[in-house]
Amino acid sequence: MLRPATGQDSSRLLEWRNDPDAVRFSITRRAVTAAEHKRWLAACLEDSDVHLWIAEQAGVPVGQIRLDTDRSTGLVSIAVAPEHRGRGLAAVILNAMVAEAGRSGTVRKLRAHVDPDNLASLHAFNNAGFRSLVKHEEGFVVLERRVIR
Repeated sequence: MLRPATGQDSSRLLEWRNDPDAVRFSITRRAVTAAEHKRWLAACLEDSDVHLWIAEQAGVPVGQIRLDTDRSTGLVSIAVAPEHRGRGLAAVILNAMVAEAGRSGTVRKLRAHVDPDNLASLHAFNNAGFRSLVKHEEGFVVLERRVIR
């Protein structure tokens, strides 16, 4: 279900990132330019502490998930393609990433910052075993989950 992202995924990732709902719930609350995206993707693909995957279902890309690692904790970011939302895929993608993190042994804990108005995302993280760590941090709900190896 998960495969490493490549430079060939650039336009798809930019499209998903700049989807109006993704922008509304993002930390920056703004769309990114093509040049910004190009620099970001190049940095992600070169950074050994960043793991960026494309989620596929029957060979069709349905979303992306990123894990930024820092010592024993990983920060999770996920986006489901607009045309594939509402089918419970986010929790499936999250669980696939948790399993991958467990196999690789890179982190012991996973965290996510979710907009409290993004009920679908909160639901997906809860369904994938994440629990609220603190009520809010800079306007976002912080969720956490332990990784079992």
